[in-house]
Amino acid sequence: MRKNWAHLSRECGLSVSRTTKSRTFGLAPKEGSRFVASQSQTVTVWSHPRLMDVTTAGSLLRLMIRTRTGQTVQDLEAAAAPLAAAAGAHAYRCVQMTPSVVEVVLVMQDSLTQARPAEIPEAVYLNAVTLGRRQDGAPWHLTVTGRHTLVVGCSGSGKGSIFWGVCAGLAPAVRAGVVRLWGVDLKRGVEVGVGRGIFSAVATNPIEAVALLTRLLSVLEERGNRMAGNIRLHQPTQADPLHVLAIDELAVLTAYTDAETKKEASRLLAEILTQGRALGVVVLACVQDPRKEVVGLRGLFTQTIALRLRSAEETRMVLGDGMAAVAPAHRISPALPGTAWVVEEDGSTDRVRADWWSDQLVRQVAALHPSPVVEGLPVAPAQPADIPVGSDDVTRADSGPRVRATPASRQRKSRPHKTGSASRKGSPSNGIGAA
Repeated sequence: MRKNWAHLSRECGLSVSRTTKSRTFGLAPKEGSRFVASQSQTVTVWSHPRLMDVTTAGSLLRLMIRTRTGQTVQDLEAAAAPLAAAAGAHAYRCVQMTPSVVEVVLVMQDSLTQARPAEIPEAVYLNAVTLGRRQDGAPWHLTVTGRHTLVVGCSGSGKGSIFWGVCAGLAPAVRAGVVRLWGVDLKRGVEVGVGRGIFSAVATNPIEAVALLTRLLSVLEERGNRMAGNIRLHQPTQADPLHVLAIDELAVLTAYTDAETKKEASRLLAEILTQGRALGVVVLACVQDPRKEVVGLRGLFTQTIALRLRSAEETRMVLGDGMAAVAPAHRISPALPGTAWVVEEDGSTDRVRADWWSDQLVRQVAALHPSPVVEGLPVAPAQPADIPVGSDDVTRADSGPRVRATPASRQRKSRPHKTGSASRKGSPSNGIGAA
């Protein structure tokens, strides 16, 4: 890399050239005498960014690069992909060190090709959980306390690995009483039902979901009144635990349900997202479609995880403008479920892969770390059965008797009831309908 830096800089578009005229002097004979003659020629001068340092650590090649005059760190980040391709790297990431220095990390050996099964957690963690590993082989820790997390990925991208990585990773803290998990799974409870034991309550239909959100909003109101003027950031304890709301498919709650439920659920969830971070109520939501009309609250989540997406436009929606080039989530292979791109606090991007959670492993965690507090939710009322068109038999949904209605009786019910003139509130001639 040091030896070929000038060549790589030119080929990757990091260098600029300018032409200048150079004058040379020498002795030339003329009629047997000697005199000094001058000669000018055009010379091309190249200006390169400075390669400050090159280090290796395992399968990583780290390049510390300083911009040349007239160059920005964005120019260096744009050239990271050509540099990685020229070096034969499997992946890369850029970290801005100063306004003029960028560290380009080239991953020379991909450690995320093989899926790794998760392990049953034992220690109690509150601030962060270990979900898997980064592309350099280091553990991937996801901050939970004080963060709202949005996980976006198309079907089969591995959202379940991140969902259970967070919930199961907090299971020892749930058993210790310092964390309470609340689950919303509107896909008939198929996902959350496997590990039902670690949740305080699980909503499997829109009515239960609204009731659960209302319950969490009451927690916010009570804590807000108690913390006002005393403390600005909630500290989890057994008497006052951290509440984590885990939503398996957010779009079913905020886009695909009836209008009234959608409006109420969006209102409640918006209040939780805007107020809950400092009050100890955080949200983990998974969704397939990141469009604004589906996830209208997308901007209220403080950190996002981009699993495999369908297009560069979706990558931009999830990670932000300009991220499709440096964090191409739309290019993740379908053969690598659980692989994702994340944006760090310093603005740098990294590729990660979550460990795989099997159903049996989730059941073991739920049996080993059950929730000490279980709350009930209101049961949705049973919907009456539809009456076939043309049927004369009407059966009540309750235990009442079966009533047979004839066409004549239905016709009489549809006619206006005739009464005397003294009992009428008005007549058709004066424009007032009968009582």
